[in-house]
Amino acid sequence: MELSIVIPAYNEEKRLPPTLERILSCMSDHYGGAYEIIVMDDGSTDGTSQSVEPFIKKYPNVRLIRRAQNKGRGVSVREGVGVANGDLILEADADGSVDEEAIVRFVEYMRSHQDVDMLIGSRNIEGSRIVKRQPILRIVLGHIFFTLAYLFFGWDFCDRVNGFKMFRKQTANDIFPHQREPGFLGEAEVVVIAEQRKWKYELLPVSWTDSRDSRIRPWKESWRSFWGMISILKRKNDGVYRKTS
Repeated sequence: MELSIVIPAYNEEKRLPPTLERILSCMSDHYGGAYEIIVMDDGSTDGTSQSVEPFIKKYPNVRLIRRAQNKGRGVSVREGVGVANGDLILEADADGSVDEEAIVRFVEYMRSHQDVDMLIGSRNIEGSRIVKRQPILRIVLGHIFFTLAYLFFGWDFCDRVNGFKMFRKQTANDIFPHQREPGFLGEAEVVVIAEQRKWKYELLPVSWTDSRDSRIRPWKESWRSFWGMISILKRKNDGVYRKTS
C-alpha cells in the first residue's frame, strides 16, 4: 500500500463527514494507488464514531480506531502512525482546513524526490493561499509562537506546525516513538525530532481555510504551548531526540 491518511478527531461529528467526502472524492478522481484512511477517535463524547460508520460500510479502505479516553492530538497521531500500513503516511485535520488537492500533490512530490523524508504543508510561504483568515487574536498569538520558535529552535518564520504532514514510513517509525507532547504542540515536536535525527524535510505551500469552530482555545493553548516549548527545548538539549549511533 502506498498511502495511509491518519485523521485525529475529537468531537467532530459535524465537520468530519464532509472532510471524508471531499478526500474520498479527490482520491477517486486523481489518485490511482492503494490507500487507506484511518480515523482516530480521541475519546469523543458526541457522535464522531457513528458518523464514520457509513463510510466504513461503503469504503473498505476506511478504518476507525476509537479510544475511550481523550488524550490529545499528539497521542492520536502517534498511535495512528503506529498502525498505518502505507509506505507514505499523511496526517490531516478532521476539519479539512487544508484543501484536499494537496494530498495527491504531496504524494507526487515524494515520488519524484526520493531524497526527501518528510513534507510539511505550510500556510505562509510563497504559493500558499489563505482562503479564510483567523481572527486577529489568533493571528497575533501565532506571531508570538513563531517568535518563540525562532528563539528556542532557530526556525525562520515559515509555518512548520500546520497539522498536514507527510512522512515516509521509515521516517515516521523513527520520529514518533520519541514524540512526547500529547496535544497540538506535538506538531512542533515532530519537526524538532526530525531535525535532531537528521531527516530531510521540506515545506510545500497549501491552500488553507480557518475553521471558526476549532477545538483550540487561544489563551489556554498559548500558555500550554509556552511551557510545552520549554519542555521540548529541554529534551532537545538533553539529547533525548538524537540518534545514539
